[in-house]
Parts: sequence; structure tokens; C-alpha cells
Amino acid sequence: MQRVQRVDEDSIAPQTRRLYLRASIIAVVGNLALMAAKAAAAAASGSSAVYADAANSAADVVYSLFLGVALWLSLRPPDLSHPHGHRRIEPLVSVVIGLAMGFAGYQAAQAGWRTLRIGPQAITSLWAYLAPLGTVLVKGWMYREVRRLGDEAHSPALRASAKDNLMDVVASTAALIGVAASQIIAPVADPIAAFAVALWIVRGAYDVLREGVRQLVGGAASPELTQAVIEAAQSVPGVLDVHQVIVEYVGPQVRADVHIDMDRRANLDEVHAVSDAVRASIEEMAEVDHAFIHVEPVERED
Repeated sequence: MQRVQRVDEDSIAPQTRRLYLRASIIAVVGNLALMAAKAAAAAASGSSAVYADAANSAADVVYSLFLGVALWLSLRPPDLSHPHGHRRIEPLVSVVIGLAMGFAGYQAAQAGWRTLRIGPQAITSLWAYLAPLGTVLVKGWMYREVRRLGDEAHSPALRASAKDNLMDVVASTAALIGVAASQIIAPVADPIAAFAVALWIVRGAYDVLREGVRQLVGGAASPELTQAVIEAAQSVPGVLDVHQVIVEYVGPQVRADVHIDMDRRANLDEVHAVSDAVRASIEEMAEVDHAFIHVEPVERED
């Protein structure tokens, strides 16, 4: 008896693995360096806004370490326990990133509230200006680079990581404005900036969490992607029509369940060739992980 294949073929390209590795290294090294610098600046300056920014970087270090491990796990080839691979781990990474961002927002708000209770003071330390400015420059570069890697790899987790970097750029800008305003306008501007940082971080966390949960629970693909799947199937010669399409997320990519109509007089070889061509046409799209094709016999109207 012929041996039955029980696991799918590994469809992850070596280039994708390299993109994930580079993004993980950027996240870990960049966030570690920024956390150390901002913690030192917060201690030297006493600024609650800078402290809030340092708390954000601490959360970034935690999630970036988790990011590297989890993405490595998600790229493992299919096995008997996970016959379609381990890509479903990746949306879980996005959820953890979102939770880490939410915790950072809470820490930022706590820092502002603490300063309000003890009485805000004007921030005069040069470190309070240098740390946020350096963060804007470093995180701006990290955002562009990780976003590019995420787009190339079609990775929602890397895009979430890039978005977190963008949140950090805005947060550090707000911290810088708050430090300056504490001298120019009033000392209370520093904790107010910490609250602004917290709100911005929480807003970004909500967006990341919503997208990660949608992929974890099998949310529907966009109407544009569903239409592209239909058109890909209809473009194959021999397909008379498409009468059912279900496209849903299974991890970072979608799986398409497609029912096509074919002439009932077609022989088995023709049906097999057309269904294989439809599957290949749909799976050429980078957003699609697998396509499952069902053939329905219909009476062809000549």
C-alpha cells in the first residue's frame, strides 16, 4: 500500500526566515539599548514623562524577547502534531505585543499620577532632553526597517512590532514636549505629557490586540482579498463559475475554501488538472496559505 502523506509540505521560504531573524535582532538590541539609556536619564532628571518613556521601553524589551522565541517557533516545519505547520503561533505574538503595550500605557499613567501627587517640578536636566530625542531617532529607524521586513514577509507580528516602534516615536516626542513645557509654561506640563503618552500607547495597543485576536479566532478576510480569490479561480480555463468562497484567517495568512462549477461531462483527468490549476492560482497570492478546491458538476449551457 502506498504511504499516505500526513503532513503538509514546508512552504516557508528561507528568505522569510532571514527576515524574521533580522527583525528579532533589531527589536532586542534596539530596545535593550533604549531602556538602559532612558532609565539612566529618568533617574538623573526626575522627569515623570521620561520615566513613562523608560517604562515603555522596559515593556518593549520583554515583548521583543518573546517575539524572537515565538517567531522562531512559528517557523518550524509541519510535523505530526501540527500537520499544517506552526504559523498560528504568530497572531499570539501580536496579542502579547498588544498586552505589553497596554501595560506600558498603564505604567506611563502611573508615573504621571505619582508626580502630580508629590508636586510637579520644572525639569532642567539635559538628559531629559537627550533621551527622548535619541529615542525618536532610533525608533524612527526601527519603525521603517521592521515595517519593511514585515511587508516583505507578510507578517502581522512584525507589522505590530513596527507599529509599537511608531507609538514609541510619538510617546518620546510627547515626553520631549512635556519636559520643555515644564520650564517654559508650567511644571505640571511634565505629568500631563506622561498622561498623553499613556493614552497614545493604549490606543495603539487596542489596534494591535484587535487585529491579533481577529486572526486567532478565524476572522474573515477583507472583501478585496475575497474578490481576488474569486477572480483567480474564474481565470482558470474550464471553470464555469464560482458559487461558494469562504476565506478566513488561520494564523497570519488566510485559507480559502472554494467551490467551482465544471461541466459534468468533463473526465476525471480534466477535473483534476483544473482543480490543481485553480489551487495554484489562488496560492500564488502572498496572503494565502492554502486553498481547498471542491468541484461541482453542472450542466453546461452551450
